[in-house]
Amino acid sequence: MLRLGFAGVGTIAMNYLGLICDGRVPSVAVTAMSGRTPAGMNRAVNAYPALAGAKQFTDYHEMLTSGDIDAVMICTPHGQHPAMTREALEQGVHVLVEKPVGIHMSEIRQVEALLAKRPELVCGVMYNRRMSGCYRTVKELMEQGAVGDLVRVTWIITNLYRTCAYYGSSPWRGTWASEGGGLLMTQASHQLDLMQWICGMPVKVMARCATVDRDIQVENEAELFLEYANGAHGHFLASAHECPGSNRLEICGTRGRITVVEDQEVQVLHLDQDEREFARQCPNPFEQVPFTQETLTFDDSDNKVQHAAMIENFAQAVAGTQPLACPFAQGVRSLEIIQGTYLSHWTQKACPLPPDESEFNRCYQQKV
Repeated sequence: MLRLGFAGVGTIAMNYLGLICDGRVPSVAVTAMSGRTPAGMNRAVNAYPALAGAKQFTDYHEMLTSGDIDAVMICTPHGQHPAMTREALEQGVHVLVEKPVGIHMSEIRQVEALLAKRPELVCGVMYNRRMSGCYRTVKELMEQGAVGDLVRVTWIITNLYRTCAYYGSSPWRGTWASEGGGLLMTQASHQLDLMQWICGMPVKVMARCATVDRDIQVENEAELFLEYANGAHGHFLASAHECPGSNRLEICGTRGRITVVEDQEVQVLHLDQDEREFARQCPNPFEQVPFTQETLTFDDSDNKVQHAAMIENFAQAVAGTQPLACPFAQGVRSLEIIQGTYLSHWTQKACPLPPDESEFNRCYQQKV
């Protein structure tokens, strides 16, 4: 049984605590909590009486060195993630950190350097959608070459709706200083993580961001135009103000197409022949490649199912019985895309990926 401590007991931590207390993460026991004041921790105990035995700390370092935990789950505001991750690793404590991994890349590189020296420690990122059967199947299909070489990937993810009350729920939301960005950092980073996990990292981005009808500093709308090393191109369209929104991913290759609708339905179209060969050999100017099609459906799109599976995977990774679903180094990649997107928008030009860290920092500080 993994003895898990929680750093931060806000809204997202309460969701995870509920899953563990309900028995949906069988390999984990919550043995400690850390918060700025006892109020949040007491609220958690009132909601979940099973937490009554968990020790409470108002000093994070004291929890790490107490001997009461094997691992910590970090659920604090974005900017605090790297320093808290580094401190835990320095104390020999395994870490599962809420996404994104941080704001300042220099701090994140320090974590990466420390992990290189401590390979026995497990450090994962809560990109829970990697546990979706739908997207794990899509990744397997791509690795098997089911649709050939990548030609285009397009994701329209506009069902991330947030009201003004959401941004008003905490003073750090919707700010450059504390959140490090908006829609892309907090909601759509899940889809950016999945896109690079499945299709690989793009090498360049041209982007436009906007703030629509919300009193916030950061974006709630974004359009990304991506380039890949093999010449393929991508589009990523995201919004937190459209209602109702939609969620559709298309991956087009030289041997077919994969379409994912609302995280639940996967349509796989298989061409009988590689399109490039067919185009050169076919004598008819308007004939198209014959194809077959199949549809797969999945029922695990519920966030809670994926959250529980991700925490359980982390526990199993610490025990050495499963590979970690999202290691820290992989969790950094979506942040590189996000910061490249911001830099492209700010400079009004295409930005290589990963972006120049010093140039990004100069522009970011102007925003702060």
